[in-house]
Amino acid sequence: MSMNKFMHPRNIYKNPPNFKQLAVEFPEFKRHVRIDITGKVQFDFKDPEALRALSHTLLLKDFHLDVCIPVNKLVPTIPLRLNYILWIEDLLDFIGRIDHVEGIDIGTGASCVYPLIAAQKNQWSMLATEADTGSFEQAKQNIVSNGFQHLVKVVQVSKDIFLAGAVDADKVYDFCMCNPPFFASTQELHPFFKARTQNRPHPKNAFVASVHETVAKGGEVDFIQKMIAESTQLKTQIKLYTTMVGQKSSLPALKKCLREAKVHSFKVAEFCQGNTTRWGLAWTYLNHDLRKASEEAKIATKSYKQRGPLLYDLEGEQNTPENIVKITSMFLQLFKSLQMSCEDVSRNKLHPRYFVTASSNTWSHQRRKLRAKLRQGQLAESKTIDDPADSSVAKRSLDDLLCESTCKKLRLSTDSESSDHAFYKFMFAINCLNKKLILELNTLDNNVDREPLHQIMQYIKNNCRNLVN
Repeated sequence: MSMNKFMHPRNIYKNPPNFKQLAVEFPEFKRHVRIDITGKVQFDFKDPEALRALSHTLLLKDFHLDVCIPVNKLVPTIPLRLNYILWIEDLLDFIGRIDHVEGIDIGTGASCVYPLIAAQKNQWSMLATEADTGSFEQAKQNIVSNGFQHLVKVVQVSKDIFLAGAVDADKVYDFCMCNPPFFASTQELHPFFKARTQNRPHPKNAFVASVHETVAKGGEVDFIQKMIAESTQLKTQIKLYTTMVGQKSSLPALKKCLREAKVHSFKVAEFCQGNTTRWGLAWTYLNHDLRKASEEAKIATKSYKQRGPLLYDLEGEQNTPENIVKITSMFLQLFKSLQMSCEDVSRNKLHPRYFVTASSNTWSHQRRKLRAKLRQGQLAESKTIDDPADSSVAKRSLDDLLCESTCKKLRLSTDSESSDHAFYKFMFAINCLNKKLILELNTLDNNVDREPLHQIMQYIKNNCRNLVN
């Protein structure tokens, strides 16, 4: 399931890039897409060259960065990188640091993507460290080719040094960030190494990284524990220590290590993008309780939390194929009587499902409408007695009056354009539960107001007995 909707609210990739438009604008990307017979753009996420072209294109289009990503090096996933930077923005805002920000990227890699995005997007000054000679040289070239020598400095360090040998002893840094090697051995690179089931789906993306970028002795737990150990020496020289965590199972050991290090506070965040989830871990020795920091991504996640459908037990109805067809037809007629359109989306005819669209609120205030009909009916009858020739006029006036009243309350126009307007959409289904037939209503979007859905369900309950009988 795509988790783009759980991204940080400010992430520009919450709505996936338009691959067709990218193919039109960027010839390099166009070579890796094809158009199928339906006119849809197809992109092979299992092709390493295609992934490299995608990352290069997104950096060029959205950040005006022309970054060289070597064939044998890690291809950065841009939505994930942006999620991390946006989270750091929130943490800096919490501790009151907005201007003249100075940060450190531990193990920047050949693309040097974190410092370049941070410099381009926020004008942050960045110190980037790298142990691999080839990646160090390529990172320097990417900085120069994009003209950010005044904001980004890259230094080569040994494999055993994270911060202590790189930072300026007389300078205070606002934050450090890190994308550590996630795995302890090459065996762990196999997608099914820790799978809880043999039926686990295969990865949707190709593996695009060198071994030294993804594997380290002790894995990410050992790597980050060394970071924590160095932080106990540097203390407040770096205001915020942060790192990405690739596996949720690593968090308990890392939290325990932070408590033993007696940090003032720490915080865990979740980064959701595409089909991947990663975690962020931050800690500080300053007098700030990071637990109180705004959790923009978490708020977005909660707003999308799946809400269950509204259920109604059709008591006494037998669970037979014939009965399911009959009852479904009755409810479809009910919806049509409310001027709703129904679209069949069933895959199993014994579990019918329909998308239902209402162009206006035709289900509310039914008693009031009934009384209005009765009153108008009496007037029409009286007028017919006086002048039988005007009976058709009286009936048309009644229909017009009711329509005008409903549209006025909903502030809807009565022209042909607004008749196609989707006032409300929901899903209708008949399901079986413990040999019972259950009517199910649910919204298509979790952020949609569910009050109309409750009203529709109440309307069904009020009319269900007469409908079924």
